[in-house]
Amino acid sequence: MTASIRIGLLRLADSAPVLVADHLGYFRRNGLNVSIMVEPSWSNIADGLAWNRLDAAVVFPPLAIMTALGRRGRPVALDPLLILSKGGNTIVLRHGALEPQPNGQRPRLAVVHPYSTHFLLLRRYLAMKSSTADDLAQIVAMPPDTMLDALRDDRIDGFCAGPPWGAAAEHEGIGRIVAGSSSIWADHIEKILVTTGSWREANADASEALRSALQDAIAFCNRIENRDVLVRLLTAPLADGGLALPLGATREILPGATNHDAMTFGSEHVTAPEPMLSEMVELGWVTPMEIGELNFSL
Repeated sequence: MTASIRIGLLRLADSAPVLVADHLGYFRRNGLNVSIMVEPSWSNIADGLAWNRLDAAVVFPPLAIMTALGRRGRPVALDPLLILSKGGNTIVLRHGALEPQPNGQRPRLAVVHPYSTHFLLLRRYLAMKSSTADDLAQIVAMPPDTMLDALRDDRIDGFCAGPPWGAAAEHEGIGRIVAGSSSIWADHIEKILVTTGSWREANADASEALRSALQDAIAFCNRIENRDVLVRLLTAPLADGGLALPLGATREILPGATNHDAMTFGSEHVTAPEPMLSEMVELGWVTPMEIGELNFSL
C-alpha cells in the first residue's frame, strides 16, 4: 500500500536529502508517494503545517516548536522524525555595516524568520561585538532567497541565512561572510523533518518508511563523490524538480568543500538541543513548562 505525503521546503541546499530521496527513487522504494512543495517563505511552511496544506516539512527546531505551540496561528501536533543537517548558516555584512552611522541609524540585518536558529546565531554574534547587542542593529525578517536582492538594493546591510546564500553574496561581491555556525555555535542542529500528528496517526507504518528513505538520502548526500549529483539537483530549474540555486555558491558549501561552514547532513556529532531551548526560554518565546509538556524530542 502506498502512502501519500506533502513535504514543504524552501530553496535551500540543506533541503537536499528530500530531493535526493525523490529523484533517486528512495521514496518510491519505501512505498511513499511524495509531493514536494517549494514554499516562498518560512511563514508559508508554518501555515501549511497548521492548516493541513502540508503533511511534513523541512524546518529548523525553533519554528517547529513555536508552530506546534500555536505562537503564530493555531496549535498543531508536530512530530520530529529525524535530524537532516547541522550548522551551515552564515552571517554576511556589507563593508562597515556595524560602524557608527552619521545619521545615528542602526544597520538593518535580516534573518529568515523571527523564530529561527538564524535569529539566535545573529543575536550571539552581535553580543560578541557589543554588550548592548540589542541596540546594535535592527533585525528584520525576510525569505532567504530574497536577501541578495535586498542587499543589492540597500534595503538591508547584512543577513544571516542558510546555504548557499552567504556564499552567493560573496561570489557577487555584495557582502562578505564575517561569521558562521562553525565559529558561533558549532554543530548545532539546523534542519529537521517534522510530520503532522494527524498524518503520522493515519500512516503509522509509513513513518518508518519515510525515515528509512531519508536516512539513505542523507548517507548519499554526505559522500563526497556524489557532490556533482547534488549540484545538478539543487541548481536545476524549479520546473525540472530542482531549487534553482546558484551554481558556484552551491558547490562551495556541500560536504567535502574546504569552507568551514560547508554543510553536513544527518545527526552525527550534533550538539544537544538544550542550549537552543534555553535561549528560547531566555527570550520569552516559551516557558520551561511548555517545553516539558511538548515533549519535542530531537
